[in-house]
Amino acid sequence: MDVKLTTGGKRVMSFTTEIPALSNHQPLPGARRVFVQADLGTILFSEIGTPWFTIWHQYLNIEKPGSLEAAVDEPLLNLHIVLRGHVRYQFQDNNNLKWSEGQLNLFCSGSLKVKAFFDDMKEYTTLTIRFHRSYLDVYAPYFPALQHFLDRADNGEEAFLSASNTSLTPEMITIIRDMLYSDYTGEVRTLYLRNKVSELLLLAFTRIVPGTAGASDIRLHQYDIDKIREAREYLLQNMEHPLTVIELSHKVGINDFKLKKGFKQLYGVTIFDFLLEARMEKARSLLTETDTPIHEIAFATGYKNVSSFTAAFKKRMGFPPSAMKRNK
Repeated sequence: MDVKLTTGGKRVMSFTTEIPALSNHQPLPGARRVFVQADLGTILFSEIGTPWFTIWHQYLNIEKPGSLEAAVDEPLLNLHIVLRGHVRYQFQDNNNLKWSEGQLNLFCSGSLKVKAFFDDMKEYTTLTIRFHRSYLDVYAPYFPALQHFLDRADNGEEAFLSASNTSLTPEMITIIRDMLYSDYTGEVRTLYLRNKVSELLLLAFTRIVPGTAGASDIRLHQYDIDKIREAREYLLQNMEHPLTVIELSHKVGINDFKLKKGFKQLYGVTIFDFLLEARMEKARSLLTETDTPIHEIAFATGYKNVSSFTAAFKKRMGFPPSAMKRNK
């Protein structure tokens, strides 16, 4: 795929395969990598190809607020996920869409011209899976809205599977992590990736496609959805100071019943299970990517003492945190 990348100043950027040391980035095993030094910061693209789809992982270290513009002169069927940060996108029909951290959507375009705005000086990570049409055809009979979406793709239209992005569940996050950092190689890895992407798609379609909601779901207005997303963001940003559900509901301005019910409805998991998974993911990251002592990791993930953290970690992972620290 030929991608033309320019900055807000319209300067065309060139790619290099000479990758500098990036202290906060964990390389993807077996990926083809290219690096860009842009006016607004550094960008690392990692690509993993299969016969059915191509995975693009983008790591950006933004040193000053700005924008990037990407142009692709060929049809696209992409699942796009923002794993870290909040990105504003402006598409060629002037359709503006904010992609918050932990959100995904499927979009198509006959050709693509999109501008991404980065408002904060921080690290961003996005994941894009570009599908061959035949791969998605398998799912269309089970999700009618997907068939309509594919028909629009055939017409060269720019379209989204859902009018609003949906949020990743902890299960999806685990699948993505396993998919990107597996130790498999060769044909075994290719088959493993196909299975993992299939799992991710089924979970995504169930959440994105209209008409797949459960019978016990409650009606959520946009205000409710915004408040539930605010609650999720608060949980992630204040993990070391956990609140009760009632305290959290008061914090964001929504009643506790609607918060509990709506959270499970939007994210497919209870608040407790979501926070537990988020704690374990943060702990795993600190254990494998930093030299932070275990007692500090325990407090950073909201545990009052090391023994409680160790017990929770071992129950979730099957081994104590010290084992992961030794194998770093």
